[in-house]
Amino acid sequence: MKILFVNPPVIRFGTDSPEKDPRLNSPLCRLKLLLHKHHKIFHQFDRLGIGKGARFGVRAGSRWPWTLNVPHEAPPYPFIMGYAAGLLKREGFDVNIIDAVADEEYSYRHFVDVVRNEHADIVVIECSTPTIDIDLWMAHEISTFAKVALAGPHLTANAQEIEKDHACITFLLKGEYIMSALEMARSQKPGIYESDIVTDLDGLPYPFRDYNSSTIYYEPTMPTPRPQLQVYGSKGCPFKCSFCLWPQTMYEGKVALRKPENIATEIRYCVEKYGYKSILFDDDTFNLGTERISRLCDELKQISIPWTMMGRLDCSPDWLFDKMVDSGCVGMRFGIETFDIDTLKKINKGIERVDFKKTLKHLSESYPSLYLHVTMMKDLPGQTEEIHQSDMKILQDLGFSAENVYRSFQVSACAPFPGTKMYEDLVKEKGELLQDFSRYDGHQVTVMNEVNK
Repeated sequence: MKILFVNPPVIRFGTDSPEKDPRLNSPLCRLKLLLHKHHKIFHQFDRLGIGKGARFGVRAGSRWPWTLNVPHEAPPYPFIMGYAAGLLKREGFDVNIIDAVADEEYSYRHFVDVVRNEHADIVVIECSTPTIDIDLWMAHEISTFAKVALAGPHLTANAQEIEKDHACITFLLKGEYIMSALEMARSQKPGIYESDIVTDLDGLPYPFRDYNSSTIYYEPTMPTPRPQLQVYGSKGCPFKCSFCLWPQTMYEGKVALRKPENIATEIRYCVEKYGYKSILFDDDTFNLGTERISRLCDELKQISIPWTMMGRLDCSPDWLFDKMVDSGCVGMRFGIETFDIDTLKKINKGIERVDFKKTLKHLSESYPSLYLHVTMMKDLPGQTEEIHQSDMKILQDLGFSAENVYRSFQVSACAPFPGTKMYEDLVKEKGELLQDFSRYDGHQVTVMNEVNK
């Protein structure tokens, strides 16, 4: 039996549906896409009306799905999909992954044909809230030649409704679907599968990487040599941020910490087999456990290729951050959201319990060549424009700017994703407004802009 895991295209032209298939198909549009790395030339095509208004996005593997007005070249590795495929392969199933986002495939119709040509028995589609209209359309199309499983975070709160309204979908896998994908493949029983959260990642085979786009994944805020290995040192996060999507909808608050020796063994295996030249630890929170991370640093120093991570400023003492740099860490990403203490308390961030700004200043002043990238948010509950502007001023004073590759930041729009505490806190009062899933794109004005009015 063959199980195919897919991440369909994410491209939009305004409110056009996938049925219209916004294929950038004319010779001029294809030329525009070929030149998308040259942003000035790319936008000249916009001024001529060629492909104007197109937005290109991410889905599988993204904790905060978004779109940009240019092809982003920043696909995240789809870890849950990869672990599920790796597990099914070990258990004797024929598996493959097709990632249209990584492959920069912009035609829905062509993607359906590619999937059809795989001759899979079951096609698993990872969905997300802002792309659910695309995902459901894709499920309907694929169901004409294969059984369809819809999987991922959006189903945590919406599986029953989707099952009722879309009979073409045979299986619905809520949240993290590593173990439930195996149960589905074995039983083939139609219906909803609850998530069986993995708490021992080291007990699983390595994520599946034997497919075309496995060396394309890249985090541009951490511009290390390509190909960049995106790997988990852990899964999940013990903190309770009310907005945070995956720890609540995928992992149900559970955390799996890997042993440093096993992480190092996987890295060596991947470097040897696939030729990776740098590492990104794309954990929910990398730096969990001081002694564990210290041991991992010892391993990474021996591996001796540049590495980067996504973590928190309040989880490690300064000496451990220093040891990370000494062991080859060339970049760190931190989620701050806002410097306003009252707003941080409202979203239950937890970081406000320490002087995290002091830690950020220590790293910035001690290591001028260390890539530091902080993620900020706008339109958080109770966050005013004055608070947001104050955040921007603090970042500027610390040397962060859009032009400084070593001190960069991003501002995402807050979205109360279904299944999160923030959604539950708002749904009674703003329920109808929250059902417009087209307004959950983290790089555009989201539903929170109106909620806060």
